[in-house]
Order: sequence, then structure tokens, then C-alpha cells
Amino acid sequence: MGRNRRAALLLAGIVCMAGCQPVADLNMPMAPPSAAPLPQVRIQMRDVDEQGRAGTTRLTDENGQPLAVLEPAFITTADVESVALDVDLHRGAPVLTLTMKDASASRIHAATEARVGRRVAFSVGDRVLSVATIQGPFGKGMQVSGLVDPDQAQRMYTEITGKTP
Repeated sequence: MGRNRRAALLLAGIVCMAGCQPVADLNMPMAPPSAAPLPQVRIQMRDVDEQGRAGTTRLTDENGQPLAVLEPAFITTADVESVALDVDLHRGAPVLTLTMKDASASRIHAATEARVGRRVAFSVGDRVLSVATIQGPFGKGMQVSGLVDPDQAQRMYTEITGKTP
């Protein structure tokens, strides 16, 4: 085989290999920008009191109905590292994505594992954003869904972080 032919085959092989390298999928969603919550914002996740016990905290749920929650909260602002405004890709609805601090993740995992199947309320200040049933344990991250519309989600993100999305 001639020297020129070998060089041509080698060059063709290199070009083919270079063409087979994975390329970033331009259709994949980019991670949304996130920000730390403001220290004065009161984020809490608490158990919903299904038995009507005395000494519960009375709030109003996202539909305006009275809601009793148990104290203390098992997730607070001190546990949250960052908040991002995102979209649920399955439903197209806005969600807030919370990333927890590493130091809190194992405690939150244990707390949510013990609460699988129970209803909990996620609130900011005295406003309940979402009441949900814990489907499985989580530790490092969670999403708050059930937000009415993108404007409400943006307002909540700005209230929590002090940033505009």
C-alpha cells in the first residue's frame, strides 16, 4: 500500500472518529438560574393536622380553605441552599425547585421517609403555596408544584429570593 494511500486512510479514520463524538443536545432544557432565599423569608414545610388536635397553627390553603398544621416545621429557610423557577416538563406548569443544603439533606431524607403517604403543607410566610402527599423520601431537592400560573410563580420566586427571574 502506498504511503499516500495510508495517509489518506488515516486521515479519513480521524475525520470519521471526530464526527462520531457526542454533541450537546440543543433541545435539552438548560438548568434555570437559582438564588439563595433571603434570610428574612420564612419557608416552612409542616405536617397537615388531619385529626384536629389542639395547639396547631391555623393557616389558609391555596384554595382559601382553613388548614391546620403541626409544629415544628421539618424544613425551614435555614435548610434551603437555593431556589429556581422552573417548568414541569410533563405538564408545562410552573414549579419552584428547591435545593437543600448538604448539611440538611440526610435529616430531610429521614423526615420525609417517615412521612411517606402523609399530607404536608409548603408555606412562605403565612401563605400556603402547596399541600401535597409525600410520595417518597427526598433529601437534596424538591419541587413545589400546583402554582396557579407563571405570574404567581415569578412573584413567589422574587419574594423568596429578592431576584427577578
